[in-house]
Amino acid sequence: MILWNTSIRTFFFFFWQLMIGQEYTNLILLVNFNWKKPNFGIFSVLIQLHSCREFPIKNGKALSFIYGSKQFKTKGGLAARTATSNVFRNAGYKCAMRALQSQCCSPDEVIFGPDFFQSLYCHLLCGLIFREEVQFVSSTFAHSIVHAFRTFEQVWEELCIDIREGVLTSRVTVPSIRMAMSKLLKPNSKLANLIHKKCTGLSNWYGLIPELFPNAKYIYGIMTGSMEPYLKKLRHYAGELPLLTADYGSSEGWIAANVNPQHPPECATYAVLPHIGYFEFIPLSDLDNTRGEPDFLCIDSQPVSLTEVKVGEEYEVVMTNPAGTEFLFD
Repeated sequence: MILWNTSIRTFFFFFWQLMIGQEYTNLILLVNFNWKKPNFGIFSVLIQLHSCREFPIKNGKALSFIYGSKQFKTKGGLAARTATSNVFRNAGYKCAMRALQSQCCSPDEVIFGPDFFQSLYCHLLCGLIFREEVQFVSSTFAHSIVHAFRTFEQVWEELCIDIREGVLTSRVTVPSIRMAMSKLLKPNSKLANLIHKKCTGLSNWYGLIPELFPNAKYIYGIMTGSMEPYLKKLRHYAGELPLLTADYGSSEGWIAANVNPQHPPECATYAVLPHIGYFEFIPLSDLDNTRGEPDFLCIDSQPVSLTEVKVGEEYEVVMTNPAGTEFLFD
């Protein structure tokens, strides 16, 4: 029954897209460890602007650890990239960031660099160059922020040398990145000495982020689910800065919005976004009742709609996105 319903929904999704003349020029790479080969989904731009009144930001910059290097062409000539790469490459993304007064302090050459470590190193360097303008620190996932500042612990002295001499380290070899950074990096011994003093004055790197970026208001990223184990270390770096967990999303489509971003990540509450796709919910009790049976994965549990869920019960989320593809999320 689920597969039959999915086929019907797939037909109407594509029929609707044809009727409105929806054109797609990109495919996204869908990540699933059970699949033997890359799978693709349709990419459609949707940017949502969430204004957090509790943490107003001024006209400044964001230290965003974002990366968008994975892409290739399909046989049909369409660009295939990760979902985040599609977002960062879209013209609407920068317009939205300008509207939010939080443009990334790193140039495109760093964001789309082919080498992860070189891009990460330059993200850190750009953050230090614009340290007074940084309004918040962000990444798609909490572990990326933790990884970035663990890397900082190892390379901070080298970063100080780059700032003091105004010359990028030789470990960054990508020509486009070196060219872009040369336009930002100028000799600044005063800044280098200040950063050196800040770092040597910390106790076990506690409160590193607010020390480096005194005007930062919060730290933002996905911090729930599988990201919760990183919260302890992230709070260590954040000191007194609040952690704002992002919305509930996936490569296949956005699922829900965090309705109380000022609350700690462990207390996050999400509201499903019904215009993103078609959502169904499988009661976990139904799944538990079939545990241990050799063919339990083939049993067709009856899902309920968004209006039929009950308070206090747990569900698996089933989303059918505009591509007509069905996905199951914990």
